[in-house]
Amino acid sequence: LQTPGCRTENVFVSGVANTTRHLLLLVDPKHPLLGHNAGCLSGIKEVSPWTKVVEVTLPQSLSRTTSLSEVESAVTFLDELFEKPFIGHNQRKVRHEAIKLGVLPPNGILSHDEWAALPVLRRYIHGLHPGATDILIFGMLHATLLALGHCVRDLQVGKLLHKWIRRMEEVTQTAQNSPRWEEMVRSVKSWGSEKNTEVEMEEDKIADDKVEKVDKVDMIELEKSVRQLYDCVKYTDSPLSPVEWDSLSTLLKPQRHNANNTKKMDQLHSMLGGVQTCVAQLRAARTPSRIRIVDFCSGAGHLGIFIAHHFPDCEVVLVETKWGSLRYAKERIAGLGLNNVTLCLSHMGQFRGSFEVGISLHACGSATDAVIQQCITHNAALVSSPCCYGKIVNFSVVEYPQSKLIRGEVPKFPQFMEIARLADHESENEEYMKCVDIDRLEALRDKGYRFLEIRKLKPPTCSPKNNLLVAYR
Repeated sequence: LQTPGCRTENVFVSGVANTTRHLLLLVDPKHPLLGHNAGCLSGIKEVSPWTKVVEVTLPQSLSRTTSLSEVESAVTFLDELFEKPFIGHNQRKVRHEAIKLGVLPPNGILSHDEWAALPVLRRYIHGLHPGATDILIFGMLHATLLALGHCVRDLQVGKLLHKWIRRMEEVTQTAQNSPRWEEMVRSVKSWGSEKNTEVEMEEDKIADDKVEKVDKVDMIELEKSVRQLYDCVKYTDSPLSPVEWDSLSTLLKPQRHNANNTKKMDQLHSMLGGVQTCVAQLRAARTPSRIRIVDFCSGAGHLGIFIAHHFPDCEVVLVETKWGSLRYAKERIAGLGLNNVTLCLSHMGQFRGSFEVGISLHACGSATDAVIQQCITHNAALVSSPCCYGKIVNFSVVEYPQSKLIRGEVPKFPQFMEIARLADHESENEEYMKCVDIDRLEALRDKGYRFLEIRKLKPPTCSPKNNLLVAYR
């Protein structure tokens, strides 16, 4: 796993945010530094800008302190975040606390609607009290600015970020304990300066105008290409070995008490068939006797635990970003007495271990492609049922369309995104879904994979997103 990290029993934790949260939760599940409902740093970096600052933005600037532009970019990003009003689930409580602190005027001065609409400016990142995010970001920013040396005088720091830095100085007693920091603070020419937001907004507007749209003529040609692709690749119908669900422990079954329970079991059964294909191929090729299977975006482990039960001689790793889900998985594993499952509280990109089979069930949008990239990197087989086609976005190692074949038919990203968007429509989405998945399999072919299949979850009615990708070298 990517460092920093920690280990407790069979749970591995990776990354700054996850490691900090996990250690605080071990001390106290309601630790005050984790904020309301222990939500501090719980979001993944692709969704939460504060997690991104902790995991990516500031560590990068800290490692490149010889570059003023890198540090300026990080400070500007922080400025923009602090200029946004605080929004949280406990808004009413925060507003009443803000009145006591003098941050907001008493309710009687304004009408109820005016008072409710009044934004609460940030005193600290997650509201009116400092938390783990404040401490981590201030620590990294402190180290970055000190490492920057005399160049720090050329930085521009916005008013709200400046006020937050001063508050954090008091919380951490930095000024008293670090004379060099106080000297550095006095040398900055533009503490609390106003940013030229008009220019930034104008640049954003220009960027928006450049976004290419798919017109009607292009869409007609696009539909022809999609139909041709749909007809040239056939679904593979692979028989499934029976699963005696009635004889299995309830801990192996999805814990739902409605019709979705049966559908989830059907999905797990189909995924098992794909894993059986890959494991049989690996054993025929005389790979290491102990095959490692990694369930990415595992959630509470419905798939990974089911696979671990059916392959007791294989090692199964569950990779998930939410501790609540892994905690439930841990309880189920203990109840079943499984000794071949390891838990990783980690972002997918922070998992660095070798493995032979990568699996995922309904990993949302580009998460499926991140799983595929992990498999390519580790020369591993793939068993994946994608989901949320319309949520795919270009990211660091993937640009759509991915394959040489699809680029020849659908060369531009806006056109491919239109196909992905239509794949999420409930009616007549089959051919569009298949087109996106052909691109995924052909990208694997480009990387040397020789066995490529698109199967169907059985029965197909067990999920509207019922394609199943199976691939190995």
